[in-house]
Amino acid sequence: MLFEIWYDRRTGAGYYRLNDTVGSLATGVLSQTTRLVTFSLGIWAMSGLNGLLFPLWSMESILAWCAALVINDFFYYWKHRFSHEINFLWAGHAVHHQSEEYNLSTALRQPSTHILTWVFSIPMLLMGIPWQMIVVCAAWNLIYQFWVHTRHIHRLPRWFEALMVTPSHHRVHHAQNPEYIDKNHGGVFIIWDKWFGTFQEEKDATPPIYGVRRPLLSFNPWRANLQLWWQMAQDAFYTASWKDKLRVWFMPTGWRPEDVEKSRPIKKYPLETFEKYNPPAPMWMKFYAGLQITLAALASLYLATEAKSFDMAQLYLLWTVMSLPLVTVGIMLDKQDLRWELLRLVFSWLCLIWLGGYFADVLWWVALLSQGVFSAIMLWAVWPLANPVASSQAD
Repeated sequence: MLFEIWYDRRTGAGYYRLNDTVGSLATGVLSQTTRLVTFSLGIWAMSGLNGLLFPLWSMESILAWCAALVINDFFYYWKHRFSHEINFLWAGHAVHHQSEEYNLSTALRQPSTHILTWVFSIPMLLMGIPWQMIVVCAAWNLIYQFWVHTRHIHRLPRWFEALMVTPSHHRVHHAQNPEYIDKNHGGVFIIWDKWFGTFQEEKDATPPIYGVRRPLLSFNPWRANLQLWWQMAQDAFYTASWKDKLRVWFMPTGWRPEDVEKSRPIKKYPLETFEKYNPPAPMWMKFYAGLQITLAALASLYLATEAKSFDMAQLYLLWTVMSLPLVTVGIMLDKQDLRWELLRLVFSWLCLIWLGGYFADVLWWVALLSQGVFSAIMLWAVWPLANPVASSQAD
């Protein structure tokens, strides 16, 4: 991603915006930290179903691994396709499509509410594919998909485009142009889309317009994850039909009860007047937000390797400490409001003091000192905003 940013600047393409990139990375880090505390549920369910109908495959066989990769991508296609066609599945997956730019940071923009996607692995579990093999194949599938989130690769050789998912194919998938919507769902192989009628080639005359038809208009990762869930919950609450209160979750994407559609219409933005969400913010604030995202990513890596050292209460508290900066920097970039970040710094500092005994001494003191320095700097920066009278007197 850093190489693509360098190349983007060198060529003057302008495919990166710092605030959009920070928003995508914040959403991605939140997704990974959330997965640390929810992943065990899926593993427990998968291990219980494994091999119920057929004996487990050998994980020593290269042929078995190759077959598992192809089969996993086949079921990934259907999981991905249903995530675009059913309301409650789209509510989670839409997070990945909310970015109005298309670059490698977009690939890292993942949801935190897709905790039941393991159910699409049930056929593989029953076939006898070991759950460990499924998890590894799913990881390889996602790693392959990372590089196709780029606009700097136009087209690849025809034989490759005929078989594999490429950047051109996936640009179509992320576009909101009418002819591109809900196309090219494959993860590794594009053949599934061609077989099942969801393939669309990228047209030079129709440049993709990225994003979703109901724009998020925020860099806050929690708002990104909850936007459509909240909308569906409101629709279920306000509709007079008890049948529609249930149907709203399972109907095709975008469906709303008729009475709610009339009484509480949602503004839709026509593509002809589409403008990217880009609120003004000083450059130092954008870089500060990027630094906080980097620190949160490093902290999540530490938590991933040391999670077994903590009980559930400590684990959830650490998850909270690492997740809050992702939210507060989003508020900063949206509204230039530093007060929530100040409160977050104080809260995190107190939590680190309480948890200090569980960390390696050096790491704890480095984290504590860093939080203290950031708190002092932010207190100085936010004081005029929190005390407008004092600010006006100083002027």
